[in-house]
Amino acid sequence: MALTLQQISDRIEIDELLARYARALDYRDFGALDLIFTPDAIFDAGGLGAPEGPTAIRAMIEGTIGHLDATQHLVGKSVMDFADDGDSAEVRTYLISQHIRESAPGPVKHYFLGGEYYDRVVRTDDGWRIAYRRLDRLWKQGDRAVISG
Repeated sequence: MALTLQQISDRIEIDELLARYARALDYRDFGALDLIFTPDAIFDAGGLGAPEGPTAIRAMIEGTIGHLDATQHLVGKSVMDFADDGDSAEVRTYLISQHIRESAPGPVKHYFLGGEYYDRVVRTDDGWRIAYRRLDRLWKQGDRAVISG
């Protein structure tokens, strides 16, 4: 399938959006999430809840990982399915995230998570944004107590 220049540009911009999300988490730049999500975005994080809007999403994320010593969110290559109008897409992206807390109880100080993000992204006047995100957990390793307060 041959891609147009616009389609290539859109894919690069969406990949960058997803990378900026991961970097915002790992560098604790939670304010940057306002530039990632639409004002009415929903993040279905399973047991962590499904907050609506960047402020609530930021609060959930910061409450979950803000106290950790370090995190690293590695996102893989995305599979993107664009709507016919080209202004929205469904995106699936594998991820591996590592969470470290040296003060965690017990001998294990890390918690790994493997999963997939399912996103609906939309083109806005300010660029591509996530309108809906769901985290599907596929596997875990380590001690979940690392991320629990």
